[in-house]
Amino acid sequence: MTENNNLLEVYDLKVHFFTDEGVVKAIDGVDMNVVNGKTLCLVGESGCGKSVTCRAFLGIVQKPGRIVSGQMLFRQNDRMIDIAKMDPKGQEIRQIRGKEISMIFQEPMTSLSPMYTVGNQIMENILLHTGASKQEARERTIALLDQVRIPKPERLVDEYPFRLSGGMRQRAMIAMALSCNPTMLIADEPTTALDVTTQAQILDLMLELQYKYGMALLFITHDLGVVAEIADEVAVMYLGKIVERADADTIFNHPQHPYTQALLRSIPKIAMRREELDPIKGMVPSPFRRPTGCNFNPRCPKAMSVCREIVPSMTQLSPGHTVACLLYESNIKNRKEGEQA
Repeated sequence: MTENNNLLEVYDLKVHFFTDEGVVKAIDGVDMNVVNGKTLCLVGESGCGKSVTCRAFLGIVQKPGRIVSGQMLFRQNDRMIDIAKMDPKGQEIRQIRGKEISMIFQEPMTSLSPMYTVGNQIMENILLHTGASKQEARERTIALLDQVRIPKPERLVDEYPFRLSGGMRQRAMIAMALSCNPTMLIADEPTTALDVTTQAQILDLMLELQYKYGMALLFITHDLGVVAEIADEVAVMYLGKIVERADADTIFNHPQHPYTQALLRSIPKIAMRREELDPIKGMVPSPFRRPTGCNFNPRCPKAMSVCREIVPSMTQLSPGHTVACLLYESNIKNRKEGEQA
């Protein structure tokens, strides 16, 4: 049943890449929802499918990848529409992409064209989705650049991206994403390439703008320090699947999935005495040679024999806290006890 406060609901989303070597199941059955006005952090190791998931929401999965199944229900004018059924190049998705759902990409230098000024690129989005004139679009662009705290925006609006620093380019990308007042903003590791001071400024800016516009924020990161600072809810992803989801307080204080626990143990800690880091053992499996059963079983310290045979389903431990692990499935526990007997 659809909840009134859900802006986006995703059911059994699968995105596969069809290569000469075989089929890569980048996203293999993702279920999640984004609540209006809240911040959801999507976390996990590099290559687990975070960015591909969010690109699917905008219909910009690059070839040879494509959405093979699933639903992506987006709330538009009090009705839910399925983005998964839309033509990626069609007019319907173009009305959503950049207007109602915007995205800040990981590296702004590759997202901003070096051939056009920053102002022209932001104005293009405004002209495409609104009925503004060129003068009105330019005035709004200057106002947006000022809003994201770019100094002398009336001058920098005519600068080319390569003339700006990394932090300034990232602010310009935020201005572009906010140019049409989206209801949902996707931020794909927007602070990865920035220094710590600039990173803190960008995070504060994004939270301030989220509060001002009342939009939902889907934040992709592998930095759990950032997650602790901004997240309302956290979804932990491993090898194309969501393995645990809960509010931020529960994830940090009562994690249940062995992968989530391992991620938290691997965070460097400030302590009086020097301690070695506790990395997660093993490597993320090749997408061409996925393990049978639970994807995490080759690296899991709590793995059972059935973990190599059965794919765990999502189990609700408490309201708002779900985990995909055989340790919490009662029928699997009974089977384990029977084998030991």
